[in-house]
Amino acid sequence: MRKAAAGFLFVALLAVLLGASSLAVLRSALRYQDQLLAGYMEDVVLTQELVTAHTHFMHQASDFLLQEDERHLAALRQAREHFGTVVGQLTRQEPRTPEERQLVEHFVATRDRARAVMDELISTRRDEGPASGPRLLAQLQPVRMDMEKTLNALADHERERYWKTRHQSRADSGRALGMLALGFLGTVVVAVAQGVFLVRALRQRVRAESERAAMLEREHAAHRAVEERQALLDLVIEQSGDAVVVTDAKGVIRLFNAEAERQHGVTRQQVSAPEWAATFGLLTLEGHPLPLQETPLYRALEGRPMSNARWLVKRPDGTVRTLCGTASTLRRPDGLPVGAVLTARDETERLALEQQRATALERLRSTAEFRERFLGIVGHDLRNPLNAITLSARVLLVSEALPERELKAVRRIASSADRMTRMISELLDFTRSRLGGGMPVDPCLADLSVICREALEELETSHPGSRLSLRVLGQGLGEWDAGRLSQVVSNLVGNALQYSPEGSPIHVTVDGRAAQEVVLSVHNEGAPIPEDVLPELFEPFRRGTRESAHHGGGLGLGLYIVQQIILAHGGTLGAESHEGDGTTFTARLPRENTDRSASLAN
Repeated sequence: MRKAAAGFLFVALLAVLLGASSLAVLRSALRYQDQLLAGYMEDVVLTQELVTAHTHFMHQASDFLLQEDERHLAALRQAREHFGTVVGQLTRQEPRTPEERQLVEHFVATRDRARAVMDELISTRRDEGPASGPRLLAQLQPVRMDMEKTLNALADHERERYWKTRHQSRADSGRALGMLALGFLGTVVVAVAQGVFLVRALRQRVRAESERAAMLEREHAAHRAVEERQALLDLVIEQSGDAVVVTDAKGVIRLFNAEAERQHGVTRQQVSAPEWAATFGLLTLEGHPLPLQETPLYRALEGRPMSNARWLVKRPDGTVRTLCGTASTLRRPDGLPVGAVLTARDETERLALEQQRATALERLRSTAEFRERFLGIVGHDLRNPLNAITLSARVLLVSEALPERELKAVRRIASSADRMTRMISELLDFTRSRLGGGMPVDPCLADLSVICREALEELETSHPGSRLSLRVLGQGLGEWDAGRLSQVVSNLVGNALQYSPEGSPIHVTVDGRAAQEVVLSVHNEGAPIPEDVLPELFEPFRRGTRESAHHGGGLGLGLYIVQQIILAHGGTLGAESHEGDGTTFTARLPRENTDRSASLAN
């Protein structure tokens, strides 16, 4: 019993010793793995810091190439020194694998080439001046892309190695714990307690490392997104069709895009507000120097935004441009002003075209007015000699001393004089309607059927052999200018006679059955009016083109004057023409004159 007890104690003691030894070995292995993982994590952080330092260095290099001054040069040197420090930290560490050694050597070689190119670009930039900035920036782009590619490959390798080592460490720890549980059943309580403690600590460590790696990845992605948005914003501003000028809260110009340089003829200069007018040639619309208080950008700095402001710019070459723009105050989310922004466009060409167009329109209007006044004057002055000719012809017609041959000549003179009188009357009516704002009428109570009957009787006398008929329906009373309506009937029936076959009937209808209006229609059986002529039938100086026209034509003003007389009475005039049905002109005349009724009511 004692031997068994001793053996049990010996075995138990041996198991405890072996368990303690195994735990010590496991703890040492875990400590080594932790140190290895910590070293790998430091490499990941170092490569990420190297990527960030390189990105900052390239931004400073771009700013220096585009806008050289001592401040940008100092920033470039500081960024370059920081980048060299990080590179030195990377190269001081001994590479752990051949692949890592190859990546580091490739990065160092790429860095040396980039350093030589950068030194040459900086020297060229300082020698050639601001004009070489865009070209040198384009030469820097391949070097920048090569460095970023090399750095990203190195960073990806470090992260991949870290994750592989971490997963392998977790797998090894699980296997060691399983062997301890099977080999040392006698120390279950101690092993379980120790194992629980170790597993918990390992899980916490793994969780912390996972969270740290995820945070680094999120920061890297956010950094890339910010850089992409900034690059896109820079492209939009530089390639904008409008000038964009931005100042800080003190009035110093911080942004001056390519269109602004083209409009002003100068490059960006960091000048304060009082120097704007002299530096950029700002003038008022009258050509005087633009006061600072009236400058749109300065007003925006004072919290008084402007829109559609206009001013002049005198460029160094002596040319003057007209600009129109909008100035706004730049504010932070908390409302604090941090500067102002101005967007402007060049309106010199547009204003010049508008001035040319206005001048041309005024010239056309003056020409048209002169032509119409000239027609009116000529028509008025021709009336007196024509009246003398007409009176003399009528006296000769009633004379019994003329032989038949001379009498025919006198009749032709009288007929031609009558036609010229009608043409002159049409010219005068046309001129009055165009220059006086419409056809003048003097309405009074009249009967349209009586007006039509008298007009048809005169036409039958002057057109022997014509077949004219009048049909009256209802009452034809209304407030009209009897003389003007007689002119309407004469022109419409005369037009029907001109474009109708000889001896064909002309039907005139007066429909007064409606309470508010009277409808006058004139129908002839001539050839239809072409469809392309109908829309322009009532335009002035339009003459018929139908082959059936057999009388001498006038000036093409008859239908235009008819329409103007109908419109002056508040009515409407239309025409319909179809093959086989002939042509019908329809005028609708209201019985009451609205202008006269309104004056009586007042």
